[in-house]
Amino acid sequence: MNFEITGVSPANKGAVLMLEAIRARLSEAFPGSRFAVPMDWPIQERLAKGVWGTPSRAARRPTLTTLFAHAPERLRRSLGFLGGGEIDVLLDASGFGYGDVWGARKLQDRLTRRLERWKTGGRRASLLPQALGPFEKPGMAEAFGSALSRLDLAFVRDKASMAYVEAAAPGRPNVRYAPDFTNLLHPELPSRLEHLRGQSVVIPNEKMVSDQPAQTRVEYIAFLKAAVEALRRSGRTVFILVHEGAPDRALAAELNAQLDLPAAVVDEPSALVTKAVIGAADVAVSSRFHGLVSALSSGVPSLACGWSHKYDELLADYGCGQYSIRLDDRERRGQHLERFLAEAATPAFRAALAAAGAEQRQRSEAMWDEVIALLCGGKA
Repeated sequence: MNFEITGVSPANKGAVLMLEAIRARLSEAFPGSRFAVPMDWPIQERLAKGVWGTPSRAARRPTLTTLFAHAPERLRRSLGFLGGGEIDVLLDASGFGYGDVWGARKLQDRLTRRLERWKTGGRRASLLPQALGPFEKPGMAEAFGSALSRLDLAFVRDKASMAYVEAAAPGRPNVRYAPDFTNLLHPELPSRLEHLRGQSVVIPNEKMVSDQPAQTRVEYIAFLKAAVEALRRSGRTVFILVHEGAPDRALAAELNAQLDLPAAVVDEPSALVTKAVIGAADVAVSSRFHGLVSALSSGVPSLACGWSHKYDELLADYGCGQYSIRLDDRERRGQHLERFLAEAATPAFRAALAAAGAEQRQRSEAMWDEVIALLCGGKA
């Protein structure tokens, strides 16, 4: 069986984790399957991940991959290429890619038009669990509703997103509720990083400050500094983790420049190693969504300062919604931090978090059971 996975980028470790989780579960269910991503992935990244290439869905004019699609099968195989007609199943793992903040063009290019051309002859297509919406700008609800009508399954990973979907396209029987499925990945911490076990991690995110006034960056660095200082006052050792690329590295450097004692910076290229590092922490303060998933699903008490509804909803799923704080809530940020650190030290809090994590993993397994049943010939 040939799977195409869209909405994942090699530059985003959260997306890579979703790719790894998809491949792990479906390789087990369908041995010998091939997994492909659009050819706009750099070739070295595709080779490193061991995935095939398919035509880019964003291209608006003929490209080199257009020629590949019409090449003889032997040549396509030698190039590691699968044509659109060879794909049996389309899985969209965008994470958070459809809604007013992203606009109609992204929705139409990546999903709606693709399904209009391709969804024929028994082929299957599903949205894997992701945040969605709102769909209030002109044309958004219609475009999303059109895509839903061609999807076999669409999994929504939080209640706010479900409300947005229901408002845009009410009563669709193929829409389900399921959590982020990277909670099923639990990689081992490499021995060379064992010294990080039990330390506390702070994870910045440039999305918090991009396209924002300069003062927002100042406020955000001040929050991160306050978090490091609060963690240290509680007796914890702190390191800063770079979850994504150069912009997050810049934030880490700016944060360290503000600290009397700079913190160690951990910057691992592997998404799985990064997840293992977070999962071995004692406490996490994160603005990266998949940094939070990695922590919470490993039973690590976490406080979030995020930029969208998906952070609040994720923490609520793990029973700690009170620990999602707003950057502009200056007066209460310190109180939130101190209360969080006090509660994170209690066995009862950690036991409740572990129980919530087990429940979320069961829900992810149920999601995969439904997807696999569909691919084996069942109905959504």
